[in-house]
Amino acid sequence: MTGVQHITHILKKCEKSINILRSLSGAFLLEPCNKSSLSALDKIQYKSLRIIVGAMKSSPTNALQVECSDHLSIRRQYLADRFLFKVIQNSSHPLIDKLHQLSEFISYDKSWTYKTTPSLFRSFLKFLRLPSPVHQCVLNPLFDNPYHSLVYQPDISLDLGISKKSTDAEVRLQDYISKKWNNWLVMYTDASKLSDQECVGAAVWIPKYKIILNFKCPPVSSVFSGEAIAILEALLYTESHNVDKTVILSDSKSCLQAILSNPFRNKSNFPCILIIRDVLYRCHLQGIRVSLAWIPGHSGIVGNEAVDLMAKDATNNSCLTHPQVFCHDLFSLATQKMMSSWLAEWKESSKVKGKYYADIQNFIPKKPWFFEYNEASKFCTSTLCRLRLGHSSTPVHLAKIRIRDNSLCECGLDDGSPDHIFFNCPKYSVSLYDILPPYIPKPTNFKTLLNYVNSPFIVILCNYITSNNIKL
Repeated sequence: MTGVQHITHILKKCEKSINILRSLSGAFLLEPCNKSSLSALDKIQYKSLRIIVGAMKSSPTNALQVECSDHLSIRRQYLADRFLFKVIQNSSHPLIDKLHQLSEFISYDKSWTYKTTPSLFRSFLKFLRLPSPVHQCVLNPLFDNPYHSLVYQPDISLDLGISKKSTDAEVRLQDYISKKWNNWLVMYTDASKLSDQECVGAAVWIPKYKIILNFKCPPVSSVFSGEAIAILEALLYTESHNVDKTVILSDSKSCLQAILSNPFRNKSNFPCILIIRDVLYRCHLQGIRVSLAWIPGHSGIVGNEAVDLMAKDATNNSCLTHPQVFCHDLFSLATQKMMSSWLAEWKESSKVKGKYYADIQNFIPKKPWFFEYNEASKFCTSTLCRLRLGHSSTPVHLAKIRIRDNSLCECGLDDGSPDHIFFNCPKYSVSLYDILPPYIPKPTNFKTLLNYVNSPFIVILCNYITSNNIKL
């Protein structure tokens, strides 16, 4: 009766599944696939989501997906986009030629007009329609750079003893420079992106010579890429002018950390970061001393504030000197496409089912609201999810689906709607309406309150449900 044999049996059973996971690690299934099989997979997903949030079987599936931030078919397309965007950085990848051949075949075969194209092919079409060329390497980016540049340890300082809240950041920085980098050429770099539709601006500011280097990248580019390009251009200036003893100051800690990290252990080897490492190693071979350091942004450092304005100006006034985009920037594009297509589908499908929920949730959340409230019990979370979906165990709804003969509340005074239960039912000594916080405008109804799940009001609502043991 020790349970050893039972546990051993479970371990052997789990090991078989783990071996399957090992073999499939890093891979995923793509369409095309039998529609009935995909439909069965969707049904399993709906069952899982109902169990997770405690939703009723009658809950509309489209609303359930939005509430849980999970949509299988759209996620499959999203994964296909990310996979292809990662593949296309390698110009010699065999899949690219196969997709080109498929594209020509589909253009000639008119029967494809009535068929659903595979998700990977749809991703390929997105790539062909990109307004900017994609940076490609013949080999894997890691193998496209000299080995010695990958193992070289650059001089990078991530802590100068200046915090973001320092009121004397400029004084501290100048004091640090005079002690460690006296008579070194100081450069400031920065990048800026004012909106998703505008280009990314990058700038290098050399105060000693009053030199401004401005650059512009495509709108798809990220601020991270802009910061990396600014550092790269500062290094190229240093190398081309043979400037010994140069310190480059950047407010992008993530970019400097990426340069400093071991590329052989880093899963995200950004091509621009590898190019920076190569230039740093070339400078080392030529005897050019270069140091990089992080400084806090928007902390009153004169050079940083100046280069920030220059980067913002570059978004509109400089020429597109870096027209290519990097594959890791396209990952955010895949996310945007996923969210926009899901929102369009949600707005269309909610006209038929999930209308009640659509009045409460008119956008697609990046993650479920209950992820932010770990202290809330499953009981409260399930109750609120049911109320938001419009399918809960209120007398009104139970009568609607013919589980009850009438819709009267147990108090017998009125219909058992959420408004009556939470605001007017005499069963509860205190009405929720009387304890509403001042930032919620009155008069209001309970359906409106369900919009406030992402505000501190959720704590009040959960406490009210728990203390009154409201089971819906």
